[in-house]
Amino acid sequence: MRIIRQIFTILAFFILGELAQAGISALFPAVFLPGTVLGMLFLLIALFTKLVPMNHVETVGSFLTANMAFFFIPAAVSVLEYLDLLQAHLWKILLIIFAGVFISFFAVAASVRWTMKWQSAWRAKRRDKHA
Repeated sequence: MRIIRQIFTILAFFILGELAQAGISALFPAVFLPGTVLGMLFLLIALFTKLVPMNHVETVGSFLTANMAFFFIPAAVSVLEYLDLLQAHLWKILLIIFAGVFISFFAVAASVRWTMKWQSAWRAKRRDKHA
């Protein structure tokens, strides 16, 4: 019974996200926010505010996360339908992938450097305050 309740809780937030997406699309036709992302955001907020306790979604959420690769199989297979389109634009796609990887790498490296600098300054200030 606990598993069914957890599935229902996750499904309720999925439906809430889809309804929110339909409402946003009706009010602002130029704006598209995926309902699944909105539902996960609502669930995250509910978990942070303790509106929904973690044990109400933990078992099913862990199962879904552990088996996530299984859920990507249909999407990966459907890409094969567009193989001719992919082949026509392969060099552009590869360029975007490599550029995205390098931009992400340098952004993460800069963030880590900034965080380390900030932490050392914070620690030094804290040491001076206590000395």
